[in-house]
Amino acid sequence: MKGVIMAGGKGTRLRPLTCNVPKPMVPLVQKPVMQYSIELLKKYGITDIAVTVQYLPDVIRDYFGDGSKFGVNLTYFEETTPLGTAGSVKQAEAFLDEPFIVVSGDALTDFDLSAGIDFHEKKESLVTIFMKQVECPLEFGVIMTNEQDKIVRFLEKPSWSEVFSDTVNTGIYIMDPSIFSYIEEDQVVDFSKDVFPKLLAEESAMFGYAADGYWSDIGNLKQYRQAHCDLLNRSLDASIQGTEIEPSIWVGENVIIEEGAKIEGPVSIGSNTIIRSGARLAEHTVIGSDSTISNRASLKRSVVWNGGYLGDDCELRGSTLCQGITVGTKATVYEDAVIGHHTIIGEEAKVQPEVKVWPYKRIDAATTVPQAYVWNEVGAQSILKGHRASGVANVEITPEDAAKLGAAYGSMLNQGTKVLIANDNHPFSQVMKLSLVQSLQASGIHVIELGHTMLPILRYSVEMANVGGGIYLRIADRAEEKQMVIEFFNEQGYPISTSEQRELEQVMAFQSYRRVAFDYVGEYLIDNQLEDRYTKQLLLDVNEGAIRSEKWQVALHDETTEQHSYLSNLLSRLGCEIHRIPREVKVESMSDYMKNNSLDLGVMVGESGEFISLMTSEGQLVTEEEQLTLFIYMQFEKGLRSELAIPLYGGSALEEIAASYDKKLIRTKTSARAMMESEGTVQMMAYDAPFAIVHLLDFLTESNVTLSGVLSELPTQAIYKQEVDCQTQQKGIVMRKLMESLKGKNVELIDGMKVRHQEGSWTFIVPDQDQATFTVYAQSKDGAHAKQLAGEYIEQINVIKQQTT
Repeated sequence: MKGVIMAGGKGTRLRPLTCNVPKPMVPLVQKPVMQYSIELLKKYGITDIAVTVQYLPDVIRDYFGDGSKFGVNLTYFEETTPLGTAGSVKQAEAFLDEPFIVVSGDALTDFDLSAGIDFHEKKESLVTIFMKQVECPLEFGVIMTNEQDKIVRFLEKPSWSEVFSDTVNTGIYIMDPSIFSYIEEDQVVDFSKDVFPKLLAEESAMFGYAADGYWSDIGNLKQYRQAHCDLLNRSLDASIQGTEIEPSIWVGENVIIEEGAKIEGPVSIGSNTIIRSGARLAEHTVIGSDSTISNRASLKRSVVWNGGYLGDDCELRGSTLCQGITVGTKATVYEDAVIGHHTIIGEEAKVQPEVKVWPYKRIDAATTVPQAYVWNEVGAQSILKGHRASGVANVEITPEDAAKLGAAYGSMLNQGTKVLIANDNHPFSQVMKLSLVQSLQASGIHVIELGHTMLPILRYSVEMANVGGGIYLRIADRAEEKQMVIEFFNEQGYPISTSEQRELEQVMAFQSYRRVAFDYVGEYLIDNQLEDRYTKQLLLDVNEGAIRSEKWQVALHDETTEQHSYLSNLLSRLGCEIHRIPREVKVESMSDYMKNNSLDLGVMVGESGEFISLMTSEGQLVTEEEQLTLFIYMQFEKGLRSELAIPLYGGSALEEIAASYDKKLIRTKTSARAMMESEGTVQMMAYDAPFAIVHLLDFLTESNVTLSGVLSELPTQAIYKQEVDCQTQQKGIVMRKLMESLKGKNVELIDGMKVRHQEGSWTFIVPDQDQATFTVYAQSKDGAHAKQLAGEYIEQINVIKQQTT
């Protein structure tokens, strides 16, 4: 059997480690990480190895040569442009004339390859994927196999709502040469995104091998440092370079350790390094070759590459220093800081936790680096959740953050693109908008401001205008800690996709902002007409005069910071008498107010201006399921649309309504983006409060019915809903254990796990995208049975949680 090492990766998430070296050449306890892959293949008798290279290929060739000094034969295949994982291996097709094993040049493992090969041959498999269970499967391909170990489901980099297991693809494959018939030559083709889905569709012989042993995809800086600890702790079967002079202390050749130096293992010291008197190397420290650790320098849980010089009394804690770095006397570098190649840190300088410094920088003496050289990755990820950035206003998310978000979003778009921006009327939203707008302009983006308005109006304006996207800023949770929320939309007005969110994070993490020439900065325009256009279009589709003549008595409980201005003006134009309910009033009190004042309709509007809840004239709060049914019935009755999107948890009564009108329902994921994509517009009753309210008034007027009257005529069903707390790291294993318990049952895996029972009942288990919770829905003939169905799975989730705690 031959081998393939994929060594073309840039290692973007490992920057600044990979600014000067390709990811496979990043040192890991005195050896490039790729060397561990070579040694693993050689251990199992695989010595004819193809190496696919693309980024800085000469660095790899110069070090490994033809492989003879490592006891293997290496043949290189270079991509002039990136071709994807499968496309890169395709280049070695002539070389790979027998079954072969593919491993990554930037992962660390001690899997038993011979056991995997035996499995592959026994199954007569076309492709065998080595699998491993992990705590957080979001960055990998998630796999499900049947009782015969055949892969029946595969999903690359899922969201939490798509996770059906904690078993993932490790990127180690055994393949038959016939796999090349599925890969086009000189095309960008990826195994996970392109080839494996095709094999699944054809029900080809693709099997999953549950491998035992250690595996780490060294995908980020924390995993990189953890891999050092795991090697030093002997958590995997791999050789450590050097001589073990004392238990867990390995040193290379010509190492000088002066008297008075203190070393506490596990520690690794490279060749020709000097450890001077009084220096202290504490546990999990790795020092590269040709380095000098001066008097009384103190290092703990830190990695120093070759050629480092650490001055007297300096201190490193949990940090990583690249090649040729000088650390001045009494300087300190703290937890998770990463310093790029050939940087000079002056005397008594301080580098704060999680700072990343790019190569060839000079940090002046006695200065403090908080995060000035590069926006830190943890900060970017912590404020970005899905399509929005959020945090405590002016604490967790500040005008400086707004400037970075604007620069990153602008850099994702072509220079000269137009972007719409709007905000609520809170003063801090205005402050944040100013910072964001200036960064957008500096990246060459033309900004069109709508001013103070509601989110649905901004989104609709983006959909109707010829622009590249939109941004909305608002304050949320005003009764408690004030949260700043910034939401990003694409050119259709939909929330940005997961891939666009990742790109936004990457631009921020590495400060790869576009800065155009000063005379090409974007324009700044104000368009106050867009809100009027929205209103005009909204009222075109209803009988405005008829609504006015009814003089509807409406209780309005508005949580937006617009303080009822837009909705109040709109309802007043429609002849409604508005009874404003203060924010602090509870639902029960609003119900009493409705009954005591003989009002026709109660409307509660959420903070974003998207969502509404309704109350009847009798003070009865309309349930979520009743409201969804009402909106579906109303739109089909009015003939607004022939196809409507509904969430997967929507009850079967909705199908009855659609069938009665000979219309179509599209069941889709519960996210706003999925719903809008399915329906082909942003203007939906579930996400546009003014749109829903106006059409509801029009429908009630035209039908001459009350809200409670129309609800009484709608088909009913019992839907039960309950949230269950679950730590994020437990979600994957909970989904896997549930799937194992459901073998043989009718299960749908879209946006979670939907289990169909007898007589049309079902249970739907959905892991929350952002929060540490599951939501369990159940439908049945009556409420008690629905609650029982949900309770069975809630109990299972709690048992699995206890078992894995």
